[in-house]
Amino acid sequence: MSEYFTFNEYMKNNKLTPSEEDYVEMIYRINLRNENVQMKDVANELNIKPASVTKMVKKLNEKGILEYKKYDYIKLTKAGYKIGETLLKRHNTIYRFLQILGLEHNIHEETEKMEHTISYDTLEKMSTLIDFFSKYEEIYSSLRDFQKNKNLNT
Repeated sequence: MSEYFTFNEYMKNNKLTPSEEDYVEMIYRINLRNENVQMKDVANELNIKPASVTKMVKKLNEKGILEYKKYDYIKLTKAGYKIGETLLKRHNTIYRFLQILGLEHNIHEETEKMEHTISYDTLEKMSTLIDFFSKYEEIYSSLRDFQKNKNLNT
């Protein structure tokens, strides 16, 4: 995988399975908190067995997304770091969009369901809407009021 790529290229040429994406995103998240990522950290965060993590880490190592040597730390390659950053951005964009829609329950689960199937174009439209509401907070406030009043009337 190329060391340098755009978000658009990644979304269009993604060669990772949803499960692989989850691992890369989680390793990236852990790496943001702690430079030294261990197998047990990933297992704990994903609530899975360490043997499953080992198997997946070996696959991701072969794909050039991370570097791992037995009994050592997991280290994202430059491409792996960029992919992790991209995946977290995608996750956060969807999560924020669902918040704007007023979703309060199961928002994390809904985000997880959507993030592996969403197209780049849809994600970009969501991001634009989020940026719009950030810039025009009074319009966002009007939307929230409308949502509250609608919920009161149903």
